[in-house]
Amino acid sequence: MSVGVGLGHTQKWQKSSLSLNTGYINLFPYLKLVPNNEQAKFKKPYQSFSSESVYRKHSKNGIFKWYTAYELTNLEVLQPDIDQPQPVNFSLRNENLYTNLSYKSALGNGWSFNHGVSASYSRNKFDIDLTQIENRELAANLKLKMSKRFSNRIKLYFGGEYIYKTFSEDFIASENLEELQIKPEVSAGFAEADFIFSKKFALKTGFRGTYLDLKKQFYWLPRLSMAMKTGKDGQLSLAYGQYLQQPENDLLKFDQTLEPETATHYILNYQWTRPGYILRAEAYHKEYNDLIKFNTPEPGYNSAYTNEGYGYARGADFFFRDDKSFENLQYWISYSFIDSQRDFRNFPIKTTPQFVANHTVSLVTKYWIEELRSQAGLTYTFASRRPYEDLNTSGFMNRKTKNYNSLSFNWAYLLSQQKIIYFSVSNVLGSRNVFNYDYAKTADENGIFERQAITPAADRFFFVGFFWTISSNKSKNQLENL
Repeated sequence: MSVGVGLGHTQKWQKSSLSLNTGYINLFPYLKLVPNNEQAKFKKPYQSFSSESVYRKHSKNGIFKWYTAYELTNLEVLQPDIDQPQPVNFSLRNENLYTNLSYKSALGNGWSFNHGVSASYSRNKFDIDLTQIENRELAANLKLKMSKRFSNRIKLYFGGEYIYKTFSEDFIASENLEELQIKPEVSAGFAEADFIFSKKFALKTGFRGTYLDLKKQFYWLPRLSMAMKTGKDGQLSLAYGQYLQQPENDLLKFDQTLEPETATHYILNYQWTRPGYILRAEAYHKEYNDLIKFNTPEPGYNSAYTNEGYGYARGADFFFRDDKSFENLQYWISYSFIDSQRDFRNFPIKTTPQFVANHTVSLVTKYWIEELRSQAGLTYTFASRRPYEDLNTSGFMNRKTKNYNSLSFNWAYLLSQQKIIYFSVSNVLGSRNVFNYDYAKTADENGIFERQAITPAADRFFFVGFFWTISSNKSKNQLENL
């Protein structure tokens, strides 16, 4: 590829298989040919090395899986800062190791058994001018699930999990060292039952109990869902559930007494499928409570924290895919509408957060051109304006960015059935998209806060790759994944 290289191999035996994949990405050659915009200058362009393995083994009554992945990433960039005459030197080095093992088995007499264990280690090192931050997280997760089928109409599920986690961070600024460590461990259990009343109607009900070690407290969370066939190809479902989320490490490290944030979900879903067609439509309403608030621009040791935040999100999602109506053409359309307001973090009032765009649309097309042995594709993405705070006017979150637009193009040419040359370019029309604005901390002599737009590092991104599939099945290739 124009940005690196990847290699994968899968070996199959009678009852087992092993897949190995590795990849190396380095943007240095690419940025020499296609420089970024002036906003950011890379001293060390993005580099990453990744590898993974998947082993599967079938036994008489079950299947065993073992997955392992490792990734190492680093970069260094000079980032403009509106409050400083010189850019900020920012570097990041991240390494992550993850593995999991699972086994699923049928035990007979309607019983089945599914359990797994995973472990991960993550290390991040940030250098921001003279400030150094290094954090480490070690985690393990043990899950156990049992099920019992009493009849064709009743099935019971129950199980539990334990999450061990330890997070530590070193913060070095002006030769002063601050160290902290937290262990936000979680234990949980659940029970659910399926009731199939007829060929057209089914009900699932249950609960989840969660114990947070930092709070020494147990939480009960009910769940309920039901589904109804609306015809040969359609299904309507309704779901209700209560959920909780332990505060993020970036907040817990300053205050370990914080309560978990909670949410109540109401979801109505419709799905229609027919060979060559998929239609999904979903409407939802979500209530958020106990959101974390603090009284400083950014969370820190001197912040005062509470769980007095609240908010809501409601909207609808639509997805339609058509592989059949037009010869050689595949296309899918997705649309999302969201209305959300929250009073959380350092917000003075309840309002729409910066990350919410009320409308998002995506259209993806793939067209096979037989005469040219090629597949051409176009992708169009639109997102409506997002709110931001203009320090030069009164009010909070009182302005909106312009709409986001991006039209991308790709072309795949088959040299042979298993050899493909692929080319793509994002944002063909060069739309100047703005995500937000960064304002100066102090006003100038005229009382005006200077600002700079937060934009992509490059308006367009070009990619060229050669994909070669070597297999006993000579018809296999990577075309469906491109």
